[in-house]
Amino acid sequence: MEWTLGQLNTMGEAFVAFALPMLLISALLIGAALLAEFLLRKKARASLRCGLVTAVLVFLALSPFLPLSPPSHFLPSGNAAFADPTTHQAAEHARASLSRPLTGQSQTTTVGIGKPPLFITWQGGLLLLWLGGVVVMSVVVVRRACAACRSVDRSPDANFLMTDILLYCRKRMGVRGKVDLRISAEGTRPAVCGLLHPVIVVPRNLAPSLGSRHLRDVLFHELAHVKRHDLWVNLIQNVVQVVYFYNPFLWVAGAVIRRLRDEAADEAVRETVGDGDRSYARRLADVQRLTLLPAAADLDLIRVA
Repeated sequence: MEWTLGQLNTMGEAFVAFALPMLLISALLIGAALLAEFLLRKKARASLRCGLVTAVLVFLALSPFLPLSPPSHFLPSGNAAFADPTTHQAAEHARASLSRPLTGQSQTTTVGIGKPPLFITWQGGLLLLWLGGVVVMSVVVVRRACAACRSVDRSPDANFLMTDILLYCRKRMGVRGKVDLRISAEGTRPAVCGLLHPVIVVPRNLAPSLGSRHLRDVLFHELAHVKRHDLWVNLIQNVVQVVYFYNPFLWVAGAVIRRLRDEAADEAVRETVGDGDRSYARRLADVQRLTLLPAAADLDLIRVA
């Protein structure tokens, strides 16, 4: 038990030494990225602005593996059983003594052993809170993922007319991989989900209200997400938010990235299809008015609206 507390306190110190500087660094980077996005809103493409903010997210995802925070800091080294400086010095002195060659005379070294900790330090407590938060967030995400997958599996395929429109939209958008179209009884807004096998889901209560032109615009938008690999970016974003759930700046950046992804998808549709900005936006606004409620099986991990 004492050895475990020592290990926990040592790892807690390393966690705090990593988390606090990264909190400051992330605040500066995200603040700079959001400021740049705001200043470039009317001058730069949405895809460029989205990539700028996403780059900060990728940096945070890779930060534990960068030289500024080696992963070995999270693991106590060798015989460092306790978070006590005297114990570490004693262990180093003992290793140095053992490494010296033996002579004819007996050499003995008295090593003072530090007292093992009998309580958890505040750093160790923060580490436990972080681990607990990661576990809770992971369970929530996995349960929502399973619920969304079951919902998609239960959804029937679209009719031949809608499938033909999907095939036409795929050719226009240049999406080569297979993409299915299904009608969901649970969702209330169109979405695309599935990392390896994308599936576009249209709510059952919305499908009869969509004309062929509105349906094409919806499919163009969702196919743009597939073409831009937004589903994979969304996965990375959610994993980072699970690990760094304690970072409020990251949640702000996540909301901005989701907005910019939709803008970039609309931008890709207008460039590919060549439709006017006002007419395309007006038809999407019509669809938006028909989707007043949030999706019942909304899952950000495998789903992009």
